[in-house]
Amino acid sequence: MKKLIFKLIPNSLSRRTALLISSLAFATVIINMVIIFYFEYSSSFSTAEKYIDSQYKIMSSDLAESIITDDIYSLFTMIETVSQAIPHIDNIAVFGNEGEYVTDAKVRPESLTATISPILLTKEISAGNNRLGTITFYINRESIIRQITRKVIGLFFINIAVVIMGALVGVAIAARMTKPINDLSRQIANLDVLELPYKFNISEYASGETRNLQNVIEKLSFRLKDSIDRISEQQKELHRSERLAYLGTMSAGLAHELKNPIMAISLIIDNVASEIGDNSQWQEDFTVIRREADRLVFRLNEFLDYSKPVNLRYDEIRLSALIEFIKGQTYRKVFSCMEIVFTAESDPLLVTDKDKVSQIFTILLNNSAEAGASKILCSFDESEETIKIEYEDDGCGFKEEDKAKVMLPFYTTKPTGSGLGLAICATIADAMGASVNIAEKQSRGARFVIRLPKRPQV
Repeated sequence: MKKLIFKLIPNSLSRRTALLISSLAFATVIINMVIIFYFEYSSSFSTAEKYIDSQYKIMSSDLAESIITDDIYSLFTMIETVSQAIPHIDNIAVFGNEGEYVTDAKVRPESLTATISPILLTKEISAGNNRLGTITFYINRESIIRQITRKVIGLFFINIAVVIMGALVGVAIAARMTKPINDLSRQIANLDVLELPYKFNISEYASGETRNLQNVIEKLSFRLKDSIDRISEQQKELHRSERLAYLGTMSAGLAHELKNPIMAISLIIDNVASEIGDNSQWQEDFTVIRREADRLVFRLNEFLDYSKPVNLRYDEIRLSALIEFIKGQTYRKVFSCMEIVFTAESDPLLVTDKDKVSQIFTILLNNSAEAGASKILCSFDESEETIKIEYEDDGCGFKEEDKAKVMLPFYTTKPTGSGLGLAICATIADAMGASVNIAEKQSRGARFVIRLPKRPQV
């Protein structure tokens, strides 16, 4: 039964609205017809009863006189006239004191009980205190029903016409009401993912619910656009990471292959230098060869550091002790020409790899030295879960177009750079759950913001 009802219900919202309006209107018509029929029936009977009462009062004395004088003709004439004057009266009969038949308005005593469903209203005929007989009025129920039925049928057709007009108006109103949501559905169906985020156009008279739906879908389109952009960036990053991983593997293999010959060259140069003795011209050439060989070994070690996985060893250490360890590892001769200032307002307990943190600072200090910096400021600020480190120098800094690329491997702005220093910093930071980012700086120089977790991220 339920499935049958669901099959009969149209899918269109406008048609459902029209069906609902029509059903309610038709039900209203039926209820109205029943109520009208009931009240009309009651009113007709009440009217007939009032007519009977008024006529009885008028002719009661004449009835008594006719019975006393046994004037049957006058009695018949009187009740016949009254029966024709009062609506819905089928007959009027007069009976004697003992209930014997006297006369009736139609002079058909055998048919007095033949009327279908008559309504009987009996009044006494008396003279003073003497009861002379009774007069019975036969109200025709069928006549009342026929009259009411004709009236109700007329009203029914009028109401049906009103219902049909209301249904047509309802269809038009429903179509206009559902137009905004239909427009919205059509725009969604024709939506091109490449056009996200999307703004929808709907009618000004759209309902609040439709506008809420529009806002929700527009927000979803913005979120979808962000998700697609992130996925696209992740795919690009994944492809880049795959290429870099392949390049790193090749670099590691090449570095191993080149490192041994360079070490062999250095050993041979040392042996030749010891054999030649103090020949200044040759010793100067040997010094240049050794320096270039050392530079090649340093670059090869950078390649190896970047290509191999980061192995972390965590220890508990106070921030002040970590700063002192960094100073001890980085205050080398190459940095002696720079002023390096470390500041920290608190001294929390950290769980971190101090060697890797020191390596990050060593790389940054090397870059600052090569950029011609004379002063380095390092501030440590504690938050709930991290240590924010701001590193600033007064070197030549970065060009605006280089800031987005300097953290990428093999990208360098220096003629002799390998482009791996900051990439190694980023790799170490990622392994530790930290971050190294270039920040804006108003004056000359470079500024980095490092966020170091207080404890390893699980």
